[in-house]
Amino acid sequence: MTDKPIDWTPDLSLPTSKSTVQHFIANAGGDRLEIDTTPWGEADLTVNGQSIAHIATAPSAGDAFRVLETIAEDLEAGKDSRLDQVIEDDEVRQRLGLPRS
Repeated sequence: MTDKPIDWTPDLSLPTSKSTVQHFIANAGGDRLEIDTTPWGEADLTVNGQSIAHIATAPSAGDAFRVLETIAEDLEAGKDSRLDQVIEDDEVRQRLGLPRS
């Protein structure tokens, strides 16, 4: 992870409630990072307009956000082995400590 955490800013132009998509934006290392989360635990990470990771099975929006935040921090720290790699549900389950279905 990076020495300084990425500073995520919520998109306040979207309505906020427990039933809406939340959009977060950050700029780090010259990249524009975006995370979109849903209340049911689905989320997407985009870097400079390119989709990097998708989570479909997290227990909550917060859990999905934290996994994608870690991936973003790893990318910005130079660990770009995940670039152009599809994040499989099994990997997400393992990161969240969930059993296989």
